[in-house]
Amino acid sequence: MNRRQWLYLSGLSMAGCGRKSPTPEASAGEMTKAGPFTVKIPEKWAQGVIVEKIPLKPLYTTEEWKDYQKDPQLILKPHYGCRPEHWAIRIPAALPKGFKVDLSEAGDDPTAPQILIHKASEWALVHTDGKHEEKPAPQFLRQMRADIDAALAGEDQNLSPAFMDAALTFQCLRKRVDFGGGFGIRMLCQWTIEPELMRKQELHYLFVGLSDDHTCQLIATFPIDLPGLPGEGPEEEHLGKSSSREGFTADFDGYEAAATKWLEEHQAEITPGLAELDAMIASITAKTWG
Repeated sequence: MNRRQWLYLSGLSMAGCGRKSPTPEASAGEMTKAGPFTVKIPEKWAQGVIVEKIPLKPLYTTEEWKDYQKDPQLILKPHYGCRPEHWAIRIPAALPKGFKVDLSEAGDDPTAPQILIHKASEWALVHTDGKHEEKPAPQFLRQMRADIDAALAGEDQNLSPAFMDAALTFQCLRKRVDFGGGFGIRMLCQWTIEPELMRKQELHYLFVGLSDDHTCQLIATFPIDLPGLPGEGPEEEHLGKSSSREGFTADFDGYEAAATKWLEEHQAEITPGLAELDAMIASITAKTWG
């Protein structure tokens, strides 16, 4: 089992406040429907798109929940695939050259190329049996909105309500993106358990948004590539640093700052292009769940 599989299981573009006009890239593409929702996918990525409606996947079964009420020692650990009812739009053609994804596992993959539109109120149910609320749904929704606002203000946040036994590092290139019905924040980031290099196939584009009526919650993830990103090997180097060397952990804050600056300086070389991804997110229409 590699590190990535284990993860599954176990201020440049700061936001403005007003609605923005669609970028030019949004004018061309293929309109894709997912139930009541739509998104305009660039023609070069339209081949092989998969649209699925996924039911609520709570952490506990009915019997497991009953057992847990009797004995709190029987607590289960959540995973990324625990999520509300949602529409998934998988876009494998958006993968950079040489990248691969197992679409059968995309629901439990925090960097798969996809747009997920969730029934927002059900986030309060996913860590239970799907019937009992972890906290009142309105409170959960207010917290999601507050997290987006805080991230837009420059604070580091584990924005995604989908559980990961890791933290989001290298949060940078933040930008508010408005879609039809709401807004959210996009950033580049990477899930890490311990001090780690910025790495190919793990660094990704993340968009987290909420509809204005708080009924739809969006998570979009796309792996990105950039010349100079190291691969997965422990001996790989980046900016003269290696995670296998003594002292890397102690100096991680310095490396993170340098790596983030490097990423920002080379953003024009990122594939897929950030403008293309932003335009696709801006083309989404998700005004209300229904």
